[in-house]
Amino acid sequence: MENLNEIQQSTLEQLPFGNYQHNLSDIPPTASDIGHLWTGYMAETMSVCMLKHITEQTKDPDIKPILQQALDLSTERVKSMENLYTSIHHPIPIGFGEKDVDASAPGLFSEAFGLIYTRLMSLYVVEHYLLALTRSPRSDFRQIYLNAITSSSNLIEKTTNVLLAKGLLPKSPIIVVPDQLKLVDDKNYYGSIFGGKRTLNAVEISHLYHCIVIKMVFSTLNLGFAQVTKSKDIKKYFERGKQIDSEHTKILGSILQEENLTIPMPGEFQVSDSKHSPYSEKLMLFHSTVVTSYSTLSDAFALTSSARKDLVTAFSRLSIESLEYAKHGADLLIENNWLERIPETVNRKELIH
Repeated sequence: MENLNEIQQSTLEQLPFGNYQHNLSDIPPTASDIGHLWTGYMAETMSVCMLKHITEQTKDPDIKPILQQALDLSTERVKSMENLYTSIHHPIPIGFGEKDVDASAPGLFSEAFGLIYTRLMSLYVVEHYLLALTRSPRSDFRQIYLNAITSSSNLIEKTTNVLLAKGLLPKSPIIVVPDQLKLVDDKNYYGSIFGGKRTLNAVEISHLYHCIVIKMVFSTLNLGFAQVTKSKDIKKYFERGKQIDSEHTKILGSILQEENLTIPMPGEFQVSDSKHSPYSEKLMLFHSTVVTSYSTLSDAFALTSSARKDLVTAFSRLSIESLEYAKHGADLLIENNWLERIPETVNRKELIH
């Protein structure tokens, strides 16, 4: 036993905290590494295209530098990811590039909307890379994700401050600060689907409001995309997306209004009268499908954070409708040969037979 303790103490002395080193050649990339890197690369190349046009068409001296910073960050991440792909001898995904954006095209969205959109996308960047960071064993992958989390968090701070200063930041309703703590003493706290229900709590209000803002942003995107796309099938898809987002906004908004709580105002969610598309149909279709998945995740998170049965029912229904819509978008991508396959495991059955 004494010898075992000596060995353990010796090991601790050889590996002081913070000085661990690994030979990356001994740690093959895992499915988590490759999967999150692929998702991040597709999102960042898409962001570069979106931000090139939005930044080019923005004149506001307070907004333009922030959009430029967001563009620079995404551009740097794309380069870092491509270097990482090369280092592990993995083909670089097609993603999106110069052919998918016309930066000189007339502005499609208002400048205020561009900043609100950029802030929302930065929130999703942080959420994605936080998950990737916890699932990736290799330090080179984790470093990319950690840098992205830090830089995007700083960007969120800047966008929030500018939006707040300009009176453009969507803020959830104000509630009375309680003067004492209360415990749940009634099982009816969860309410019923059709019967009586308690008032909304702060967490539920926060999720309701956030989900409404998300759907307003995506409804505006779909409206702009529908306005400039040439394909009839894709135009119908965008129009359907706008309709779904508008319906969902009304459903969630009515829950807040029942308790005399404010809902987001769509005043800054504006689309110009341009018919000249700044983006390829592939990019717009992929973007609409991806943000629908983001919206579904927000609904699911709200569902698991809600303690009222009617909210659980509402968010469940909205999630199902959004998933069906996203599936339709994926089908259109496949029909047009635009959907890249996420790297998959080897099909052993095919190898055997």
